[in-house]
Amino acid sequence: MKIDTKLVQGAKEHESETGAISTPIYQSATFRHKALHESTGYDYSREKNPTRGNLEKTIALIENGTAGFAFTTGMAAVSAIFDLFSAGDHFIVCEDLYGGSYRFFEEICRKRGLEFSYADTRKIENIIQAFKKNTRALYIETPTNPMMRVSDIAEIAKLAKSKNLLTIVDNTFLTPYFQRPLELGADIVVESGTKFHFSF
Repeated sequence: MKIDTKLVQGAKEHESETGAISTPIYQSATFRHKALHESTGYDYSREKNPTRGNLEKTIALIENGTAGFAFTTGMAAVSAIFDLFSAGDHFIVCEDLYGGSYRFFEEICRKRGLEFSYADTRKIENIIQAFKKNTRALYIETPTNPMMRVSDIAEIAKLAKSKNLLTIVDNTFLTPYFQRPLELGADIVVESGTKFHFSF
């Protein structure tokens, strides 16, 4: 399917009780169980919700990824990504990036023992110079916020794979409609759903 079709149809699940083609908005905080110790798979909406589940499947579909995760904010998603790492891990980050991400790295992640080096990722040699023995991932925005600098995702991902590192891309400005970093070799892509609006 083309991206336009994926956006319109989503994960194409229908509601089993009524046959509704569009995924209903489930507002229930809790879900009834069939019997003691027999969950339907849904217990509390803060853990799992059918509406959010369909959104996450649709995110994976339009990104051509294996899984998608929805968070209340873009920064919550970034925070979850960096929970994958441990104290002492080092990251190379594009030097021009969203201020919220910069503050998160400097004011929160550094307290947890994570290390960061900032580089102009438009030139691959700048990234190479920033490598350390404990480097675990490259984190880039492209285009960046606020200067709209563009880095070559495919080239950066190729370099990262050669060193067994992850490539994480903040794709907020272009969205999967215009750019799909996973198809270019990135390992993780994050976006904020409130930042970019387009019309046809």
